[in-house]
Amino acid sequence: MKMRTLLVDSDETLRTNLWNLLKLYQNFALEGETDTAEAAVSFVQQHPVDVIFINHQPAEPCRTSTGDWVAYLLAQTHPDVQVVLYADTADWAFQAFRSQCAGYLLLPFDPLALQAQVNRLRYVFDLQQTKREAANRSLLIKTRIGYQLTPVSDILFVERSNRKNRIVTQSGAEIHPLGYTMNQLEQMLEGCGFYRCYQSFIVNLSKVSFIRADGSSKTYAIQFDGYDGEVLLSRDKYPELLTLLKEKYANIDF
Repeated sequence: MKMRTLLVDSDETLRTNLWNLLKLYQNFALEGETDTAEAAVSFVQQHPVDVIFINHQPAEPCRTSTGDWVAYLLAQTHPDVQVVLYADTADWAFQAFRSQCAGYLLLPFDPLALQAQVNRLRYVFDLQQTKREAANRSLLIKTRIGYQLTPVSDILFVERSNRKNRIVTQSGAEIHPLGYTMNQLEQMLEGCGFYRCYQSFIVNLSKVSFIRADGSSKTYAIQFDGYDGEVLLSRDKYPELLTLLKEKYANIDF
């Protein structure tokens, strides 16, 4: 899949030259062109865009805001959009990265620097696509009465008890898989944000709301929003799970 690209510069010749360079990599699809920062923001609000290449000063200061303003604003409203700033001086590079730009290029474009930037854009874009696919992924699960298609994002946890597995969903409904081991279910959920917190439990990290740690009895458990109950957490995996959650999520109570 190609990255949908927006070029922002009032210099039509520079835009054309840049696009001719980008076409060589076969990673980009030109979604649109604008000549001011404000027009770029408006375009993103109305069209799907993955990458923006923008001049630090797209047009005369009396006509437009700067490119780093676009990067800062979109970092708040469209964090998946990667913004690459370019200019004929390195003076604005620090400001570009403070504004969460994906990169800063000097004019005239250096082929090696552009190649490195394209590689980085592609890497991040592919990670984003993998994340989206995982979020929208469903499992086809064999049960006693047939096959059930279940969105992965709806699963709270998987439990094995008395040689049987059950999958508990966000709605509280349960699915009883037939003929799967826990290792097989863990493999099916690999790459979707699940964690084997205990020999008999696999949990959806994005659904965890609270980690209960009882120091006196040395017992640990995981709780979920909207679910009455908790699942066991291995004492050995307690520090590892905390690290994972702190890296990925900010709304977990410890």
